[in-house]
Amino acid sequence: MARQTLKMFYPISIKNIRRLKAGDLIEYSGQVLLADEKTIDKYRMYERLEGTPFLNLSRELILFCLPVEGTLYSESMKIEPDELEYLFMSGITATIGLNVEEEEITAIYRRFSRVNLSLCDRTALYPLGVSESVPEEVECGMSISLKDVLLYVDVSSQGTKFGSDADAGL
Repeated sequence: MARQTLKMFYPISIKNIRRLKAGDLIEYSGQVLLADEKTIDKYRMYERLEGTPFLNLSRELILFCLPVEGTLYSESMKIEPDELEYLFMSGITATIGLNVEEEEITAIYRRFSRVNLSLCDRTALYPLGVSESVPEEVECGMSISLKDVLLYVDVSSQGTKFGSDADAGL
């Protein structure tokens, strides 16, 4: 049975995130924050030194990617549990492009009722606006606009991983 594609726009509410099931297809249009393996450490360091967050991360989606030859390349990245907790405590609604294999990580998605999304049928993204260029390096606070990007729910807010026995209802 084919799954229906849900259209979602920025900002996505936590209420809508919690309704998503593993394997749901989403056609997303809107802003995403960019991140790589160094970005979260920079956010945390700024907050520790300045006593205030670098920017309000509430209701944001964060895309883990690397700039490669004029595109944003999304290859599954790993994250430390304390970094993921920091993002969710800072208000991030969903992550995009994380490699979620460990039970400890899926338990964090369950505890915070958040989801991990993955790109369908592609690994590279381009900014929506012609005036937006792909940065040479991902910096804190950078974002891009996307239009009609097809994503699927890799890990649901219940901690169910797409393709797992729990997802299949076994």
